[in-house]
Formats: sequence, structure tokens, C-alpha cells
Amino acid sequence: MKITTAFPFYFLFAIYYFFTTSISFADEWGLGEQLVEGGKSDTIILHYDGKTWDSVYHGYSVWLNGIFGFNDNDIFAIGGQGIILHYDGKSWTKQESPVKCRLNRIWGSSHNNIYISGDYGTILHYDGIEWKKQEIGTNIWLSSIWGLNEKYIFVVGTLGKILHYDGEKWREQSSGTINWLYGIRGCNKNTVYAVGDYGTILHYNGKVWNKSIQSTNKRLMSVWVADSKNIFVVGADGIILYYNGVKWTQQLSGSKNWLRRIWGFDTNNIFAVGDCGTIIYYDGTKWNKQKSGTNYLLLSIWGNRKDNVYVVGIDPNDHYDQRLDVSSEKN
Repeated sequence: MKITTAFPFYFLFAIYYFFTTSISFADEWGLGEQLVEGGKSDTIILHYDGKTWDSVYHGYSVWLNGIFGFNDNDIFAIGGQGIILHYDGKSWTKQESPVKCRLNRIWGSSHNNIYISGDYGTILHYDGIEWKKQEIGTNIWLSSIWGLNEKYIFVVGTLGKILHYDGEKWREQSSGTINWLYGIRGCNKNTVYAVGDYGTILHYNGKVWNKSIQSTNKRLMSVWVADSKNIFVVGADGIILYYNGVKWTQQLSGSKNWLRRIWGFDTNNIFAVGDCGTIIYYDGTKWNKQKSGTNYLLLSIWGNRKDNVYVVGIDPNDHYDQRLDVSSEKN
């Protein structure tokens, strides 16, 4: 399946933007100063049982930065060099991937209908049997993906790129910005939000994307939408923004570390994760720090219950060296 790109110069602009702003694979996530050259990288998966966080997976030379699942025995983790891991309730095993580029985010409506967004215009689809690459006619970096169902899916990325899938084709939508978008999520067809560089917050009302009033200039990494009157956004320097349907206000996170990802179950049970092993929890009143037991850079989170939550992260003292040697541990 293909889409048409309105302005072919976007790709050249993306390359210019990439190099002139010194963005590397690490820098895209704001990690440039924290990673060191040489050595090998460690990655972990943490599990929360409602009381404590424990490491349930430890891999070498692998950068896991995305996780998503459906139940206790059906979870996927993705990352650098096209790595895809699956958890069946007992162990993490590597699945065959059709690409070697970095995979960024994953979402699915069921085990037989899963999508992954990645670098170089990569979109992968899983039908329950195998992963296949979809040709969408663009080579830009696709940072995040979210869907309401199998016929209503969005992907966002560089230069304000937004693609929408209707069950048949991927089509580009006008975002009204050229700022890099890092996160997207909604709760219905008329309430979808995308966030990105320079405090960018976009709202989709089912027809068009509109910019929300800017309340910060910081990079915004992730958004979680409970309903039209409860939207949470996290990003650089521990920033948390909250929208109550009328205005955006800033909440106290209790941390200056970057917050990379946010995940919630309801307005009284929300987690956010980030740099230096940061995990904070919102109980409906305030954000509280939790002990993660690690100083890793925590890049993604997923859970199906507040006592069954998973987080993936990488060791800040190592540099991903492109190898695919994976070690798995049983939960």
C-alpha cells in the first residue's frame, strides 16, 4: 500500500534538519550526553506487581525502547536493529523481523493485528503469524503509533508528519507544524492528541488537526488521554502538563529527569517513566516517586492492570553497538 507525499523536498529537509541540529539516534531521545562511546549496551525489562519493581529480562547489545501487550502471556518488546521480542508468560523469545533499522513504538488491536513504527519510514504489520513491512512512500523517522481500532490508526514522526490508516491505505494528514512529533494517543475519533518539540501539542477533532495553546517550549515526549477532560503530557526536565478540558496547567512531578513515556489505567492510576531509573505514580492527587532499583534510561511502559506493569530501558553507561546477541530470562 502506498501514499503520495505532497512535497518531495521533505526528505531532503529532514536530512538537513537531522544534521544541522546534531540529532543522532541517541540525541533524538535527548540521550546524547548520557551515552558514552565504546563498550556494549545492556537493556532490561522491569515488572511491577503492585508493590515492587523487579527485573525480569536482561539482554546484551540490545536497545529495547518500546513495549506493548494484550494480556499476561502475550507481550511484545521492540528496539534497535529491528529486534522484536515476544513474551508468552514464561520466557522472552526473539521473533523474525523483516528489517534491521530501529523500531520505535508498537500498538495493536489484537494479537493478529499489530503495527510497529520505526526509522526510515518503517511500518511493520503482524497478522499473528509473521511480520511484514508495509510500503508507505516515505523514508522519514516515525516516532510513535496509536490506534483506536484496526481501521483507525495514526503514526507521527519528523517534520510534523502524521499518517492515518483507515483499514485500507495510509494517508498523510496536514499537521500544521514541521516540529518533530514524538507521541500520539486518543480515546475516541474526536479526541486524539500528538505532542513534540518546542512544546507542540496538537488536537485532532475527527476532521482537522489544531494547535493547542503553547504553555512550554520544552520537548514533549508522550501523551495519555483518559477522556476529553483528562489529558496528561510528559517530557523534558520532568515536565508534566495536564488538560482539564478548559486549560493546560503544569503538575509537580518531583523530578528534573526527562520523562519518556506515560501510561495510565484511569485518572487515579497513572505511571510515567524516564531517565536515571525514574518511575513516578499518580494517584489522582499527586505524583510520587517509586523505587525502580535501577539507574537505567526507561524508555517505554505498558500494563493491563495496575499490578501488572512492564517497563523497558537501557544502561546509560553503555553504547548500543549494533549486535543482536540476546539473552532472555524467565519471569
